[in-house]
Amino acid sequence: MPREKPVRRITIRITTALAAVSLLISAPAANAAVEQGDAGDLPATAQDLSSEVVERIDGVAAGGFDVDMYRICLTGGRTFSASTVGGTEVDTQLFLFDSNGRGVYANDDSDGTLQSRLPSGDPLTPQDGGEYLLAVSVFGVEPSNPMGFIFPPNDAGVVGPTESGGADPVTRWSRTGRERPSGAYTLFLTGADCQPNEDTTPPTIDLRSPVDGAVVTRGQKVEVDFSCADEGGSELASCVGTVADGALLDTSELGPESVTVTARDNAGNQRSVTHTVSVVEEPDTTPPAIELLSPLDGAVYLLKEEVFADYGCSDGGSGLASCGGPVADGAPVDTSTVGEHEFTVHAADRAGNTSAATARYQVIYDFDGFLWPVRNPPRVNKRTAGSAVPIRFILAGRLGLDVIEDGWPKVAEVDCDFREQPESGEAVEDAKWFKHPLARWRRTHYFLLWKTEKKWAGSCRQLMLKLSDGTVKRANFEFRSKHGNGHGHDDDDRGDDDD
Repeated sequence: MPREKPVRRITIRITTALAAVSLLISAPAANAAVEQGDAGDLPATAQDLSSEVVERIDGVAAGGFDVDMYRICLTGGRTFSASTVGGTEVDTQLFLFDSNGRGVYANDDSDGTLQSRLPSGDPLTPQDGGEYLLAVSVFGVEPSNPMGFIFPPNDAGVVGPTESGGADPVTRWSRTGRERPSGAYTLFLTGADCQPNEDTTPPTIDLRSPVDGAVVTRGQKVEVDFSCADEGGSELASCVGTVADGALLDTSELGPESVTVTARDNAGNQRSVTHTVSVVEEPDTTPPAIELLSPLDGAVYLLKEEVFADYGCSDGGSGLASCGGPVADGAPVDTSTVGEHEFTVHAADRAGNTSAATARYQVIYDFDGFLWPVRNPPRVNKRTAGSAVPIRFILAGRLGLDVIEDGWPKVAEVDCDFREQPESGEAVEDAKWFKHPLARWRRTHYFLLWKTEKKWAGSCRQLMLKLSDGTVKRANFEFRSKHGNGHGHDDDDRGDDDD
């Protein structure tokens, strides 16, 4: 299970904004690069520095879950290294991918700091030169794909792509923790200086048919369709397949059938791509089955409650091709914000059938009722009309006043049997909420003084408080005149109070 990194106290000497300005306007070092705008976070949108000698990159983690990716060219021979140690106060992670987006190695904390280092000379350091992708993120954001995480999430050591998605390219970034502070960073690099003077880039292959992993019936006509291209400059020398472009794939026998296309350029660079299909007697038209056990549909969870994903997929026909949700099976489900949430798992089989299962759940504040002197339903608070009533409650967490919806609390007149549940009422006049953090218990105490009206004597009212999680909290009041019922005293039944 991914760990939550312990919070460490770090003295911030300058603001994030000033740090960004300071790093970006300082005199650039030799062979320094600067992030252009907001560098992309996936191979297709990465900032391209592959034609440059790069010893330093200055950038900004623009948000609490920001990821910046750079395409660089490495010398090889395990000379590459990258580090943010001494170059930022942001809690960073570093990831290196090959030119196709497959994981090479990663690191979170290094040298006793919250910064990161991808070392040279490590068994995981690339031996082969060429194009690679370097990504920097704040802590709590991990590279993944439909098969799962690529690297062990939140691991402080130097790690390789050992998770369930480790064999496939990065296609998305998954959040595994709370939002972290952002700011400027400097990446220090070695071994990113190959500046190839000749073509070292293999040709590209677009094998459009057959689709890899597809399921076809015996005797089905499947036309092979592919093409090759060379972007390295030496031009394409050959592009051949085990089945010729435009010819029909042999689907006369049951079982796997493959096509391999090999391309070579005039500099000797070569690439091969293989697609394999399954030949079956009858087509598979049944979508995969999905079992989504957590989060449960319709469930209500508390803010920051630990809830772990529990789901699985199965297919009895052509076989399962993919199964994935917003987070990997067993990873924490998002309970970081209050309100309505959706969790959808998608599955596909090798015949192209797809299915999805969605659980809708609600996250609410940890509210344990109003505090003394207010009694919570079904009890009734008997008060003298015109008196002031302290309204107090506690929420778990270090929160602000924005937990209370604007214009609340409200008061509605009700029958004194209190069977009604009004949706709204009149806003309490001059309601001013105060809060006090209870640091010892990591909770927040909220309170206001509610001034009731003398004209309410002989009637009943319901006080309603709506929180920003959508829930409405209620307390019932019966009002009497100062001399009513023979004594005119308010309730004084003191209960337990955790303030």
